[in-house]
Amino acid sequence: MTIRAITFDLDNTLWETDQSIFRAEDIMRDALCDAASHWMHSYSFEALKTHRQQVATEYPDKSHDLGWTRREALRRWFLSQGANGAMAQELAELGFNVFYRERQKVEPYPGVDTMLSQLAARFPLGAITNGNADLMTMPMGRYFQFSFRAHEFPRAKPAPDMFTAALAHFQIAPHELLHVGDDPDHDVLGAASLGIRTAWVNTRALPTEAAPEADLTLNSVVELIDHLTPRD
Repeated sequence: MTIRAITFDLDNTLWETDQSIFRAEDIMRDALCDAASHWMHSYSFEALKTHRQQVATEYPDKSHDLGWTRREALRRWFLSQGANGAMAQELAELGFNVFYRERQKVEPYPGVDTMLSQLAARFPLGAITNGNADLMTMPMGRYFQFSFRAHEFPRAKPAPDMFTAALAHFQIAPHELLHVGDDPDHDVLGAASLGIRTAWVNTRALPTEAAPEADLTLNSVVELIDHLTPRD
């Protein structure tokens, strides 16, 4: 496999996402309880999820902007509990800021830092994510030239927007880029539809036929280094 650059998905590819998200959710709830306990009695993760789903349904063109969707869902929650517009907006901003700060505290899978260090010495690296992790502020961000996030683009993966931006950044042909990710549709199919080479990281132990377009199938992202020869 002759490649000139590599892009990575982030959530559930370089780290386990659920742990950081659930922890951030708990800390956000605690902060909102401290700030407005009288409006938080019936709050739950599921209640907020319902509001987020409603927002995404009403605003499909903005549903890939996870930050905006969360803030709007929080605003609606506090409005539903009796807060006025200004207070609901203020609390929504508080909740999102706490969540976003804590959401960045991720723990890479074992061996990821070493793998990225080795790869960055041989290839330019980029990140393409539908999430809102701020990779470039994290220690591992030093290995990457960029991190494209869905809310910065008109559409999320599997749409071509971020993939084509990566190709333009590296100034290479599609077959010279390898995209690495865990989602069969967003990562594998989205990249393969443009002629980009793909490595599927099967972190959820899905059936192997879930990503038939993948050039490589890995059980762990750190296995990638074993498939790239020095001439790649």
